[in-house]
This record gives sequence, C-alpha cells and structure tokens, in this order.
Amino acid sequence: MSKPGPVFAWGRLSEDLALFKALTPEQRFKTFDAMIRQDLVRGEMLVAQGDPADSLYIVLHGALAVRRTGDSLPIAELRAGELVGEIGFFANLARTANVIAIRDTSVLVLTRTAYQSLAENTPAIAEALLAALALRFAKRTEQIPTTRTSPMARTVALIDGGFEPIPVAFYRRMREILARTNAQIVDPARVSSMFPGRELDAPEVTDWLNKLEQVSPLVIYLGSGEVPAWTRKAIRQADMVVLACRGDAPAESLTDIETFACQVHPVSARRIVRIHDRRSGEVSGTTAWLARLPCFMHHHVALEDQLDIDSLIRFLSGRAIGFVAAGGGSFGFAHAGIYKAFRERGVMFDIFVGTSVGSAMAAGFAKNFEADRLERGAHEIFVKSRSFRRPTWPRYALLDHKAFDRALAEQYGAECRIEDCWRPFAAVATNLSTHCLELIQSGLLWQAVRASSAIPGLLPPFYTRDGAMLVDGCLIDNVPLDPMHQLKSGPNLVVHFGEPEVETFDVDYAALPGRLELAAAMLVPFRKKLLPAAPNAVNVLWRSLVAHQRYDTIPAAPTDHVMRPPIPAGVGVTEFERHTEIFDSAYLWARQRITVLEAEGNSAIAAILGSGALTRL
Repeated sequence: MSKPGPVFAWGRLSEDLALFKALTPEQRFKTFDAMIRQDLVRGEMLVAQGDPADSLYIVLHGALAVRRTGDSLPIAELRAGELVGEIGFFANLARTANVIAIRDTSVLVLTRTAYQSLAENTPAIAEALLAALALRFAKRTEQIPTTRTSPMARTVALIDGGFEPIPVAFYRRMREILARTNAQIVDPARVSSMFPGRELDAPEVTDWLNKLEQVSPLVIYLGSGEVPAWTRKAIRQADMVVLACRGDAPAESLTDIETFACQVHPVSARRIVRIHDRRSGEVSGTTAWLARLPCFMHHHVALEDQLDIDSLIRFLSGRAIGFVAAGGGSFGFAHAGIYKAFRERGVMFDIFVGTSVGSAMAAGFAKNFEADRLERGAHEIFVKSRSFRRPTWPRYALLDHKAFDRALAEQYGAECRIEDCWRPFAAVATNLSTHCLELIQSGLLWQAVRASSAIPGLLPPFYTRDGAMLVDGCLIDNVPLDPMHQLKSGPNLVVHFGEPEVETFDVDYAALPGRLELAAAMLVPFRKKLLPAAPNAVNVLWRSLVAHQRYDTIPAAPTDHVMRPPIPAGVGVTEFERHTEIFDSAYLWARQRITVLEAEGNSAIAAILGSGALTRL
C-alpha cells in the first residue's frame, strides 16, 4: 500500500535530482516543502489510464513502467530523477497510460493545488520549473534512439535454479571477472558489514541499494540459499533475474525461490544460465529447462575457462557482440571468411541472427563450428548433394527438396535443437500465413535453416506443426539487424551483399533466345558460349525478392559495423561450387579491411574488437 508522508533530507535529494539544479537553495526548499513522498511496492499502480492528471511525480528511487491498457510491453521505463505525468499535468489532459511500479519505488508528489500555491506566492519558482522541464524535454528528444533496442538492465539478481548445487567455481569466476569492472556485487555479507543488525527492508538499506543503482552501470545481487530473505529482497530489487541451473531439469515442481522469481518478473525479464563442465557444439535437455522456467533468453556456460562467463557478463551489461548474416545464395560463403578473420583477432561473437543462406552460416557458428569446418560442411550441403541441381515436376516447386533436407539434417544433426546450440541463434523466415516476419528461436536447427532458405518457387515452403507456411526470410528482411537489436544491446557485425548503387546490364534484349534456340544452344558447347551474358532465372528471382529493400537505410546503431565484401568477378548467386573461392576472397579482404578500419579509429570496429575487455562497463 502507498504510504504518503513528508519528504526528508532535502539537501541530499536536491543534489541527486538534476531537475532542481536550476533553482536557488531557497526556491528548492520551498518546492520540496510543497511536495510529499509516496512509497509503492512492486506491482502497485501510481496512475491509471484515463484518470485526471492532477499531480506531477518525480521518481526518487526504484523503477516505473509506462504501459497502455491492453498492451503487453511497456512504452517506457522511468527511473531515479525522471518525471512522471508532466505533459498531462501542464496540458490538463487525462492520463494516457498506466504507470506501475516494477520495483519497490518512492516518488515525490506535487499536486496541482500545491503547484498553484507555489506559482502564486513565488512566480520565479514556476518559471524556473518550466524552464528546467523544457530543457529536460529537449535533451530527452535528442536522446531518442533511431533504432529499437533490447532494454538494458541496471540491476540483476543472480540466483540458483533447480535442486542441484551450483559449482562454487561459477560464482568465483563471476566475482573475479566482475571485480575487474566498475560493476557492483552485493551479497548478504556485504549488506551485513554495511548495516550490522539492521533488517534487510530497513529504509537505510533500501536507500543504499538504490544509490548504488544510480551511480553504477550494473549491480549484481547474488542470491543465497542460506539467507532466503535476502534472495527474495534481491529478486524484488532487480530489473532482471538470472537463474543458474546445473544438470537436467528436475521433474519436481518449482522451488519456492523459482516460484517467487516467476511471480515477480515476467518472462521478458528472466534468463537461464545452464552450467557445464566442458564446452561443446551442442548439449541436450535445454527444452525441459525452458518448459520449467520460460525466459527471454538462455545461455550455456562452461567452467573450463572464462570465455563463456565473459560472454554472459557482456549480455548482462548490454555489450554482447552480434553477428548478422544476410541472404545471398552462393555469396553467403563470404560470411565464413569474414567470421574467420574476426576470430583470428580474438573476437568471440555472443549471438547470431541470419536470413536464408545467412541462417545456414550463423547456425554453424552457434554450434561453435570454426569457419573452415563450416566451409567444408557447406560443400556437402550445396555441392556434393547437388541440392540446387535437382529439378522436379513443378507441382510444389521447381527443385526436389529432399536432398537439401537430408544434407541439412546430416550437417547440423537430425535431432539438434536451437535451444541446445552453445550460442544463442535465431533464423529469420517469412510467414505467409500471417504475412509477418518469423523469428525462429526454438525447434530443430536444420528445420529453422530450411524454413529460412525456402526460396519461393525453387523450394517448397516449410510447414510447421501449427500450420504456418514459412518461406525465405529475404522477402521481409534480408539483413536482419532490427531483430538483433530487439534481442540485445551492444555492437554488431553486419554482413550483406546488397548493391550500393545502380547496376546496369549490357544485354541486347532482342538477342535473348526463344525456347527452341535455347535448347539447341544448351546441347552444343560452342553455341552455349554465345548466349547473351544476362543473369539466369534464379539470379533474377533473388534480385526480385530483395528489390524492395533499401540497403542504404539499414538501421545501424553507432556501434554496428556494416560490411559488404566484394564477390570475385563472374561469380553468380547460384554458383555454389565456387564456395572456396568466395570464402578465401572474403577472408583476405576482411583481414585487410579490419586493419584499415582499426588504423582509422573506426568506433564500431573498436567496439567489436575491444568488447572482450571488461575492465569498464
């Protein structure tokens, strides 16, 4: 329940709230004296959509979500120092959304009556407040991102999931690596040393925790099985809960702590970390854990070294490195060459999203295939199996898909699921049932690649068990950077093959042969060489599928770097047999390009190459 009451410690609060720095000390005191403090517990509503805007609020500490009735996702999150309801208050409009506490939160309340009294008795205060509000609004407008990104957590509760004990080595490594950053680690021992004998919910303890959040880029609350009251406090205090799990998912019902975490945090604010002794390309049993504890994303961590711990911390701190792989037929082998060049520079990519052939490359990366291994596998899929050289009766498609399906299942594993790949992966497909983009993050890996690569007309669509018709993702998004932004924050390497400028074709239309001429030319080698050098049907189809996309408007953030590798002269989009030539060319080009960009001080490349350095978040 809310607990209105007088505000205290004006001097300290005025230093923390930048909004009031424009006021003189006397004006500040009078303004604060006109306000009251209101405390809310997690889940309590501050204002309701449609209510009159009769008060203005300022967040002291905690966090509020702004959500319209009927929407599942919040419009915004408001934290310490943020204003709530200022537009409706000054424009005298009804509330346009609900504002709900997503943490235990305290706000300052300035009622309309109190404001009018201030304005009448001390007009300078009203003018100063309006000027400060205008300046704050202008700064906010400048900071509006041009791309949608996954929200970053400032506070994370790391707790045990399931019943099997979590190895001490996991928490020790987490502490060691976080100690080299400017993140804050809080556990029961630290709280007890700071506030001996005090209750965990004592105001001074809560105020100290909230102050840590304001001054630190990341606060990690470590749960404790020995102090369940602290673990619950950590869960309530955090923006995100991370459940560390060991072994197979238990058949027993949720533990009390798991139940509490799921009650407090929605799926979008939950992650699972499965802990293993050794790293591998794939594991098993992740689906059972996700059924037990549905979450936004999961991670696999091996205790053999610090690589996976580093990756986890990059995710938690909003610095995860993404690889975005575009479609492009045989050109897609360039992804493997570029990946190899970056891996040689020590870059460990944390998450992969791909469209069409890009999904095939990214799926291999997610299984920890190195570039050379993936390039050999691509030969098996696209060349040895002759997947795109098997015409069939054109009832469902022009090509027989069976050889392609078998080759994909053999290379990725017939039973390997996306959830069990070592790194997070998503394939982009076009859902012709809903006419929307389909981001595939679960299910059999080879089927996800197959759905994402189903070029309309050439291959039959992939049909899911729930009746969805999926085809090549390039129809909607051939360079899936926006889906990557929605999955995580941090730098991304984006590889695509779109044309940067107008391309012309020196082809005499009248010289294009008819059916009989073409058949005769195909049967006689020397006449075949005399055919016009026009793109073949598949090349035209691919260009048509991506013709609506503007490659000069890719939604790149400042830390995203877009690479368009040159393709060897004369290589067509269906010449899969030239994969080694494309791979080698892209690898050598990327090595040189990285060196040049680094010398130029390119900030995006610096972010990608330097993200492994976690000394500062």
